[in-house]
Amino acid sequence: MKFAPFVLALALAVPLPSIAQERVVPLADVLDLEATVTSEVVPDLVVVNLAVVREGPEVAPLTKAVNEALAKAFAEARAVPGVIAANAGYSTSPRFDSRGSTTVRAGWTVTGAIVLKSRDFDALGTLVGKLSQTLQITGSGFEISPDLRAREDASLIERGARAFQDKAAAATRAFGYAGYAIRQVNVGSAGQNGGGRVFSPAMAMAKSSAPLPVEAGQVTLSLSVNGSVQMRK
Repeated sequence: MKFAPFVLALALAVPLPSIAQERVVPLADVLDLEATVTSEVVPDLVVVNLAVVREGPEVAPLTKAVNEALAKAFAEARAVPGVIAANAGYSTSPRFDSRGSTTVRAGWTVTGAIVLKSRDFDALGTLVGKLSQTLQITGSGFEISPDLRAREDASLIERGARAFQDKAAAATRAFGYAGYAIRQVNVGSAGQNGGGRVFSPAMAMAKSSAPLPVEAGQVTLSLSVNGSVQMRK
């Protein structure tokens, strides 16, 4: 029995997809849009990083001195209502000197750091003024607290949605269409620009127990909403 002709005929009878069928036809009357909204916000948290550094030939006395300085700083910080204090790092590293063609260990450096946060700018400025007698100010800045950020994000999302819809309506009318339907929309996360350090380098180097002035400037939060709409006649 010979089945080859029948099999060949059956194979030829199966329709094959054409290139035209696989080609994606672009959607008509679809408009891509993006709307961006911003908000000016004054940060409500001040953040200050301080460190104590000790150098010497032996690790043990250096570690003891750093621990005592940090303990005193924590005690003073906890005594101020509204101030949050936390460890910000601890390190022990050797120091080396070059003597001719050789490098020898000359001692050790022990560093301990603490970070302070507060909504009470004046209270933290006074505290930092005291602590800067024994600790170095290594960094400072402002933050937006989680609850304030949540409120601002909610407002930006609402305004961004309205701005996207207003832009879609205006563009639809401009192109001679009667209306539109949203096909796809993406809401970005709010980005932040602005802010800055709290204390200048001169303030950080000053050995004065006087309160340090703290004032937050405005930062800009921005949010983008993008997507596409189907315009309708």
